[in-house]
Amino acid sequence: MVVAPAETLSVSGGAASTARDRIAVLLLPGPVGSVFSMRNVVRELQARGIEPLIVDPLGMGASARPKGADYTLSAQAARIGRVLDLELPTGVPVIVAAQGTSATIAFHLAATDTGRVRGVVSLAGGPINQQGTSGVRTALALSALLDNPIGRRVAKRRFLSALREQSADARWLTEDVAAQYVAPIEADLRGLLRTLGAMQAAVEPHPIESRLGRIVAPVILLLGDKRSSSAPTATQIQLLQTLVKRYNTDTLPASGTMLHEERPGDVAQAISTLVRRVQHEGRD
Repeated sequence: MVVAPAETLSVSGGAASTARDRIAVLLLPGPVGSVFSMRNVVRELQARGIEPLIVDPLGMGASARPKGADYTLSAQAARIGRVLDLELPTGVPVIVAAQGTSATIAFHLAATDTGRVRGVVSLAGGPINQQGTSGVRTALALSALLDNPIGRRVAKRRFLSALREQSADARWLTEDVAAQYVAPIEADLRGLLRTLGAMQAAVEPHPIESRLGRIVAPVILLLGDKRSSSAPTATQIQLLQTLVKRYNTDTLPASGTMLHEERPGDVAQAISTLVRRVQHEGRD
């Protein structure tokens, strides 16, 4: 879907007409994995009568990676808002579930579109102002290895090792799944690294701290009980607890930060619970 000149976002899944009682559910994958990474959550939601919409933010997954684009997280949220304008009928409420750093995109959207966004589920994503996460830094550090086949194999092993480190139980990362995660990276590795560098360098004009207090929808942060460098920090959690009016944390056992892979049923249940909450509020 074209949202601006040279800015095309990958959009898949259902719309409000196929969501339960015309409540749309939007899934935002993180920087790696794309739509594929949400496949199990999608299956669990479908079993609950919910057909989610899935959007890769600009520079991620199958979406375009234009040079010179504004990769700040507030700009990403504005693009997602344009997708919702085009995909959904006016007045349809939306529940947004976002993985990792894409959670901040959801926070910006919830703060600037309070009438439409009626709930946010963060999958192990704390509020940030730059995509300078450990995963991004690792990817950029590996860029020097890309000039030869041996280096590329080393980079691939380190990438998969990082996914395992984020998981309490990495049995989900089978050879077939690993190949699916790696495929879009290998298809345009240099373009991806260029975009990750642009994301890391982007200067956010709207710090998320200035917007969290505007969120009126309930926000749920799902965490795994395995701590890792990719998990939200205590400072980030404190920001949410202090500034978001309707905030809760739920810790899922035997999981890390790859909750959409390790605990897709629990993720879908959290989303479904918010859908029922919006339905109940609509009847009051």
